[in-house]
Amino acid sequence: MKPGKKIRTIMSIRSQRTGLMLPRDGIFVSARENIGRTLILVDFGEAGTEYLLPHEIGEVKRESESSS
Repeated sequence: MKPGKKIRTIMSIRSQRTGLMLPRDGIFVSARENIGRTLILVDFGEAGTEYLLPHEIGEVKRESESSS
C-alpha cells in the first residue's frame, strides 16, 4: 500500500486519544512494525491520525472496479 491511498475501516473504531468514534474513511500514511505487529498510521482528517491493525482496514475500491 502506498502513502496517500484511501482506506476504509471494516469495523467501528474508537480513538485511543479522544475516545470518540473515528470516521470510516481515511488516508494511509505509513506502516511500521512494533514487537512483531504491523501498525498502520491512518489520517482521518479533522479526527486526527491513529494507528490501526491490518485486520481493521480495507482498501477503497475505485469506481471502475466496482461497476464491472
